Order: sequence, then structure tokens, then C-alpha cells
Amino acid sequence: MRDAIAIIMAILGTVLVLSGAAALWAAALAAARNPEIVGDAGDASTARGARVNRSLDAVSRLPAPDRLIIWGIVLLALSAVAVGAITFGATATAGTR
Repeated sequence: MRDAIAIIMAILGTVLVLSGAAALWAAALAAARNPEIVGDAGDASTARGARVNRSLDAVSRLPAPDRLIIWGIVLLALSAVAVGAITFGATATAGTR
């Protein structure tokens, strides 16, 4: 049962990564055909506070294709852990001198 779940997660993760890449590619093609889609980068007179706010806003929100790719990678990693391709181990020892 664990192998079946791992296979399903691997397939779903692959689909998510490929669909996210396709969405990024389609957005890049649309932006190349229509230059109005590309946002204004701003001019040199933009206040420093406005730039910081824009940067924080951009970091706090990931576009949908990026989220698809990230979730796909998470599912692929979880499927690798479920199959046993990635294992975690921890040991602790206490000794005396």
C-alpha cells in the first residue's frame, strides 16, 4: 500500500511540476507577444520606501505556476521518503570520561 501511495504522489508531483513549467512558458510567450503585459519597472525617482514595499509584496506572494512547481517538488520528495529512497536517521550517545 505504501508503494502505491508513493507512486501516486510521484505521478501527481510530476504533473504539478510540468504544469507549472507550462504555465510559466505560456506566460512568457504571452508577455513576448503583448508588451503591455510586462509590468512597469519604475523610474529612478521612485522612493526607497515604495521599492521596499514592492519587493516585500513580491516576495510574500508567489505566482500560481511557482506554487505548482513547489508543491510538485514537495510531493516528489514525500514519495521518495515513502518508498525509502531517502531515509532519515538519528542517534544519540552518552559517554563518560
